[in-house]
Amino acid sequence: MWRWGQEKYHHALIRHPMAGIVPPDLRATLNVGPYPRGGDGYTVSATGNTNNQTSGGSLKIIADAENWDNSLGLNNPGQSGDPASPHYRDLFELWARGQYFPIFFSRSKIESVTEEKQMLVPKIGMGWDWDWRI
Repeated sequence: MWRWGQEKYHHALIRHPMAGIVPPDLRATLNVGPYPRGGDGYTVSATGNTNNQTSGGSLKIIADAENWDNSLGLNNPGQSGDPASPHYRDLFELWARGQYFPIFFSRSKIESVTEEKQMLVPKIGMGWDWDWRI
């Protein structure tokens, strides 16, 4: 039975560049999706004209210059590039559905959602070799 968004038609599947050379279990960890996705190359939030709907903006921001903390964003597939991170794919379904999340600019709002801080400190005289401090 045909249905919109089925795995073989009108879905979003992000294939990791290494997916073709790693074992299937690791491939499932690296790839993101599939997830049903509507639209085509001629609709609002155009997604392209192929079955795999990964065309279009991966990052969109609606900025409210009067109150920056009212700004919204959409990002794909997540905030982290580390497949072991909970934030590797956590924004993918929102992106595929076209749903936005709040983007904060004020210190108080940012600190209210901060999970971790990292400080990058250059090693003096060592060029661009960074000392990572978490």
